[in-house]
Amino acid sequence: MSVYAEAATVKLDQIRRESLSGRHPDPSSSAAFRIWKEAKRSLCLGVGLLVVFGAVVFFCFLSLPEAQLSGKLSTFPPRSLEQLVYQRDLVVQYSEKHLAGVLSCLCLLYIFMQTFAIPGTLTLSLMAGALLGVPKGLALVSAISTVGSCNCYGVSLLLGTQLAGAIWPARLGHFRKEVDKRRTDLLSYIIFLRLTPILPNTFINVASPIVNVPLSSFAIGTVLGCIPNNFLAVNAGSKLKELRSLNELYDVKLMTIGAAVGVVAMLPIWLRRQDTSDTAGAAPIEKDS
Repeated sequence: MSVYAEAATVKLDQIRRESLSGRHPDPSSSAAFRIWKEAKRSLCLGVGLLVVFGAVVFFCFLSLPEAQLSGKLSTFPPRSLEQLVYQRDLVVQYSEKHLAGVLSCLCLLYIFMQTFAIPGTLTLSLMAGALLGVPKGLALVSAISTVGSCNCYGVSLLLGTQLAGAIWPARLGHFRKEVDKRRTDLLSYIIFLRLTPILPNTFINVASPIVNVPLSSFAIGTVLGCIPNNFLAVNAGSKLKELRSLNELYDVKLMTIGAAVGVVAMLPIWLRRQDTSDTAGAAPIEKDS
């Protein structure tokens, strides 16, 4: 959201300078002014939603019994491995008595950060792995990351059209063309985008409703396509005390396992496409006259 605000301010300042200098803004500048006027209104509504949701998360943390974590977690998200391990130990120790409360706050915070594209969800995925282990942690992170992404999809559907069009006009146009070319198989395309670093996840979340990607394809593609990255983070969280460097989150062994998980996630789509190809290629059998 801050990126949007900064870009809008820069553009408005540019148009204001042109007006003060006596130069008549060209049509593109006038169109840009109207876009940014709409973007400013959407931005205010988005900030309002952020404040309300943030207040809910804040009061959830305040409701934790014997909540002594807030001061000790003041450096969240952690900036070093030492801080990460320290915070992990604090949360694990506290969760021995208050696991339900800790998980509720973790889920709310994760969804909040994912909804408004706030960095730091990797740390929460690590914490989920530390608290629950790999199978349960992966299931939880997959669920809440998908909910958060769908929330971002919804916010963008309501407020993001002008913002995205103003910030990413070229990229959004290219994405629209790519989506239009793959209308018959959007699920595979979304999974592919999630598995690869071609487009940032934030852009995919914001742009998908604008280019008319159905929510069903978006949600299922997010669940399946994000499994490898979620697995890597949760698995690393379950072994957090063994890590000597944050680079070990992505060592060769873990990357290989993550790639294998990605292949497994793609299998249903590949099998469906094969079945569709076989059906389409089968010649009709003519009856004897």
